[in-house]
Amino acid sequence: MSAYGLTHAHFATEDGADISYRIRRGRDPLVLIHGLGCDASMWDGVVAALPSDVGLVIPELRGHGGSTLGWRLPSVDQWADDVVQLLRQKGIEAPAIAGLSLGGYTAFGIAAAHPGFARAFAFVSTSAATDDEAGRGRRASAIATIRREGWRRFAATFIPSVLNATGPQFPAHSKHLLTMFEHAGDSGLPPTLMALAARPDRRALLPTIGVPTIVIVGAVDALTPPDRAQVIAEGIPEARLHVLERVAHMSAMEAPAEVADLLGML
Repeated sequence: MSAYGLTHAHFATEDGADISYRIRRGRDPLVLIHGLGCDASMWDGVVAALPSDVGLVIPELRGHGGSTLGWRLPSVDQWADDVVQLLRQKGIEAPAIAGLSLGGYTAFGIAAAHPGFARAFAFVSTSAATDDEAGRGRRASAIATIRREGWRRFAATFIPSVLNATGPQFPAHSKHLLTMFEHAGDSGLPPTLMALAARPDRRALLPTIGVPTIVIVGAVDALTPPDRAQVIAEGIPEARLHVLERVAHMSAMEAPAEVADLLGML
């Protein structure tokens, strides 16, 4: 048993991936899906702020944290299927699903492939649109940087872009992100970047999401700015948009209590 009553466990997929996750049994189960390069610990601040009787499942996607890749190439749809398989194995029905950035793309994948599976969604610091050509080019450049110079070179430029450099916890959050990125490393990051570049456009999906939904974004998020969140909120019937002041892309780390309060609405 780890902190906050969470148990660490693993399950094996048919293609040989070993998926690591944390779980806590309780009421109103909530699934928390991390962002690029991160792991379950990205949500620690949020977990600490949530009521202790809320059920939690926090998976680590293929190539991240303690999870391995398997022989299938990672994709948003593959991540979504892994999460649903995990939840079904654990007998968890009608969860609320919250995903940050890459985790949000995964949550969209669940909504697309398994309509009616979730009782609610929180799309956090994410976008429903796919990468444009410039965005795909940046992914390719990042992959090349990792191939030639290693993951640390990529992380040195990426990590400052997802945090508010003027925030009081900037050094601590930077260190935490670096530790998580080390787990993904040279083997996990390139296939993840390829999967993100190839992800589908989910804007046509938005009107079909018929469960309670909140959309959370940092006011100074440079990667998925508030206008991207507004597209999601306007596209999903009765979705509610929440903009967090002085918060950048890693909103669950920079404003964990605020994010936890909002997730408590689901």
